[in-house]
Amino acid sequence: MHDEPGRLDRRKIKIAARGAQERRRHARVPLQLHGRFWSEADGEHACRLIDISPGGARIVARLRISPDTRIVLMITSLGRIEGQVVRQEGGEISVRFNAPMRKRDKLADAITWRFNKDRLGLDEDRTAPRKPGRGRARILLADGVVIQANVVDVSVTGAAFECLERPRVGETLRVGEMSGRVARILDNGFAVVFDPPEAATGSPKAA
Repeated sequence: MHDEPGRLDRRKIKIAARGAQERRRHARVPLQLHGRFWSEADGEHACRLIDISPGGARIVARLRISPDTRIVLMITSLGRIEGQVVRQEGGEISVRFNAPMRKRDKLADAITWRFNKDRLGLDEDRTAPRKPGRGRARILLADGVVIQANVVDVSVTGAAFECLERPRVGETLRVGEMSGRVARILDNGFAVVFDPPEAATGSPKAA
């Protein structure tokens, strides 16, 4: 029995993203987001996120809080996360999250989407706000052609786009602040691998 094209295409996307999913379970990502946190002893207070991973975060708050205190973080666009204070240095509080693997995987997707959203100039799909990786992107090819595409999947190392256009494998392009190249052609679009920061200077620049 042969797989349907759409099903095969989704499988390719999952395989391409599997390595990135493993890395983003542990990687700390700098995100400057505002939120609030609550503890039974201290009540509710405003805070600002410094960086975050699916396993923990650093926040800034105007409050002295004891290690091992259980708190609930509510961060804009990331939602509600339960955790435990590990330490506090000055105004910075380190928190370790208490979450099952499934919750951490969902948080990894949300963190990756929020981190890439502004850098890639993505317009979020407001009809599906709880599905990270959905949105619209403006892609600039090396020859100056601009493609408007739907985002199928995005990770720290690459992304998959859905559109009618099919650029060549290996062709350089730019998405927002990120440069990269076409890694493979899919049935409904194409997949891109981003350049590492030190390699980004040789890619086409947006007008």
